[in-house]
Amino acid sequence: MSTHISTHLRRSFLFVPADNERLIASALAKSADVVILDLEDGTHPSRKDQARATLSHHITQLAQAGKAPAVRINADLNTAVTDLRCAVVPGLAVVLLPKVEHPRDVQLLSGLVADLEKAAGMPVGGVRFLLQIESCLALPRLHEIAAADARTMGMMLGSEDFSLDCGGLPTPEALMAPSLMVLHAARAAGIAPIGFVASIADLGEVSEFSKVLAQARTLGFRGAVVVHPKFVDAINDCYTATPEQISRARDLVAAFEAAMAQGQGAIKHQGQMIDKPVYQRALRLLREAGELSA
Repeated sequence: MSTHISTHLRRSFLFVPADNERLIASALAKSADVVILDLEDGTHPSRKDQARATLSHHITQLAQAGKAPAVRINADLNTAVTDLRCAVVPGLAVVLLPKVEHPRDVQLLSGLVADLEKAAGMPVGGVRFLLQIESCLALPRLHEIAAADARTMGMMLGSEDFSLDCGGLPTPEALMAPSLMVLHAARAAGIAPIGFVASIADLGEVSEFSKVLAQARTLGFRGAVVVHPKFVDAINDCYTATPEQISRARDLVAAFEAAMAQGQGAIKHQGQMIDKPVYQRALRLLREAGELSA
């Protein structure tokens, strides 16, 4: 079982068609932590070969701009292998695996990536996986999928394809249960739950999406994937602790640790009852903010 979780929080993930030079150039100047070069739905079948031919160049560009370069490959095995042979080059940080339905899907592709890393002189295991859940068939296996391979850094629900598979629409009511299933499986495996309870294709205005993000953070998500750069700053703001939050967390931790040293298991601090779970939540905030070592 995978028990790791990166102390470097990757908050915002921006999809860009892998063949669109203009949008890729634009993404270089955006504040997204991760830029996903999309070889799947974002690239027309007639242009996939052209997109693969330029992957290495764009990965280098993104890395030099301080982004974590990622590639979403295609789901069918034959095309996935072709994609990975072009994508696994120095600088690549993340591969997004779409339509994952079984832990063996993850393990087989992880083995291939390891071979490609060795051939390219890259550290084995350095390329991480973000898993995309897009079918009802995957739901009973979510815990096994999330824990299938140590290369996996996160898991998300693909709202549009999942709703299509269910025969429904991507409404918040329909997406809440599967979103929480993905979140809980990710947390159990020690990987990052990425997402929000809404359709990625219809996020409205930034102010509306900020409310969706606030709900997602309250539920336990720790990052979001979007297709339009106008939403990136809202994601980063949501998942970046403010100085006031950091200060309050430090005060809480200090007060609780002082009380524990005096034999107290719970205290009242600034009008709030503080026990171990509240203390640990404050510690998590400080770790995610880079204020504490893991």
